[in-house]
Amino acid sequence: MKKVRWGLLSTANINRRLIPAIVASKRGELIAVASRSQISADRYAQEWEIPRAFGNYQDMLDSDAVDAIYISLPNHLHPEWTIKALNAGLHVLCEKPFALTLEEVDRMISAAKTNDRVLAEAFMYRHHPQTKIAGDWVLSGRLGELTSIQGVFNFKIETRADNIRLNPDVGGGSLWDVGVYPVSFAQFLTGQTPFWVSGCQWVGDTGVDETFVGQMGYPSGCLAQISSSLRTPFYTRMVITGRSALRRACL
Repeated sequence: MKKVRWGLLSTANINRRLIPAIVASKRGELIAVASRSQISADRYAQEWEIPRAFGNYQDMLDSDAVDAIYISLPNHLHPEWTIKALNAGLHVLCEKPFALTLEEVDRMISAAKTNDRVLAEAFMYRHHPQTKIAGDWVLSGRLGELTSIQGVFNFKIETRADNIRLNPDVGGGSLWDVGVYPVSFAQFLTGQTPFWVSGCQWVGDTGVDETFVGQMGYPSGCLAQISSSLRTPFYTRMVITGRSALRRACL
């Protein structure tokens, strides 16, 4: 079987979560990394034993050295480099969230279809055994008709001035960073598009939502409540409630 040759587009800290998985995979191999400078790329490649290093993102896309790339850039750069990679004939695993506007997401999907390439959003939880169990319970009717979904994802970040999670210009804030997980989970379980949404936020000094609370109403009658925060100790939970003997599934 031909292995997928992977390249890392950026040297972000989140790469540490993916690199061991690629190295351990029988179907993939880590071939290259690209950074904004050759010095940075060379240093990173040496640290992680990556064969090739590129001091420019586009150089890696044009190199024919990789088949697929993982994009771990700041949120606002996801659409630009995803589309460039797809147009270069590469498959793309893009870190969540895909983009900051629906128009950008539509352009990314269009580029994937035009170039006949795989485009995936890096939501690891969708491949977790617990997620499969929850999905099976809902699809099999074990919970009955869903009445409510409650999701929380909180954690506390460092308040450094250079923390991109606190920068509104690059898509910072709790909703984009971790609130997308309970939102995505609700979408996965209901299989529907909400017909109304509402939300409120606590905005910090830098202008991002450091705490967010939202609700979504679905055509089936199910209600989803989600919350996220960058200012509290780590806590994550999903509670799914159905009409079947008032059963609940807690993850």
